[in-house]
Amino acid sequence: MSDAHELLERLAAYDSPTLSNAIEAFGVRSQAEGFAGSSCARLVGGPAPVVGRAVTATMGSRAPRGDADQRAALYEQVRDTDGPVLLVVVDLDGEPGHGAFLGEMQATLFSRLGAVGIATNGAVRDLEQLRAMGFAAFAGGISVSHAYVHLVEVGVPVELAGLRVVPGDVLHGDEHGLLGVPGRLLGALPPVADAIVEAERAVLAWVASGHFAIGEILERLATVRSAAVSAAVSTAAPASAAPLQAG
Repeated sequence: MSDAHELLERLAAYDSPTLSNAIEAFGVRSQAEGFAGSSCARLVGGPAPVVGRAVTATMGSRAPRGDADQRAALYEQVRDTDGPVLLVVVDLDGEPGHGAFLGEMQATLFSRLGAVGIATNGAVRDLEQLRAMGFAAFAGGISVSHAYVHLVEVGVPVELAGLRVVPGDVLHGDEHGLLGVPGRLLGALPPVADAIVEAERAVLAWVASGHFAIGEILERLATVRSAAVSAAVSTAAPASAAPLQAG
């Protein structure tokens, strides 16, 4: 297994909110950016995290259009990406989700080529079959038909529910949603995430103890941010003073 694969596997040990908090400790982007909004929710896959590198495409489904070249290109890009792969397919229609891009057949093909899931503002279908094969689906909805589904472009930068995605970006998702992971932080995030988990457990233990006092709440919550920043600093990566919202 390559070092890159090992890094992605390590990230899969954490839930997405914990990794989101860990990223905030480095101050590399606005806390209002770097994640997909609620219009792209996890429909298949349960609570287990999924991590992969993005292979991107855009699509439509309301009018017929040939896409043989784009389909071939997408299959090849999934195969050739140092995976695991998360497909990111942005529906360009004015009202996304009319036709489903992915169901059992496409999921089976993409899984064989190295994909572990799809993220789209459009629709998917065959949910029972996707669950059975363990293929994760983050989507805007469900559609019974593929309608006139067709690919428009493949391997291009896209914006999915507010998350800007470039081919090759690392994405992490679970039942809370989809998170973009800065590539330069891949190796630095696990110790920071561990520090956050430990600090949060200490706060929760205090809440459940006989020592709980309302006057100490803010001070106790601040220990989570302090632990995250201390761990970030120890990795020799920059951390800012922006506040981390515990939760």
